[in-house]
Amino acid sequence: MLAIAGLATLTACAPPEPRSVQYFEANLEEARDIVNRCKAGDMGGDECSNANVAVETADGKARFERFRGRK
Repeated sequence: MLAIAGLATLTACAPPEPRSVQYFEANLEEARDIVNRCKAGDMGGDECSNANVAVETADGKARFERFRGRK
């Protein structure tokens, strides 16, 4: 019984899973905010990487559309 209580305590303290690239692609403003916080050193980890990939992908698509004269 004590082992189960200890496991429940450890599980409750585990950090949440980082949000995915797909999440940040759908929430670009939040992704940009996370990237800025990461650059400032306020946070780090997979969430920084995922947000950065989403922002870079969106910015690349926008640049390509401008290059093609669509925006």
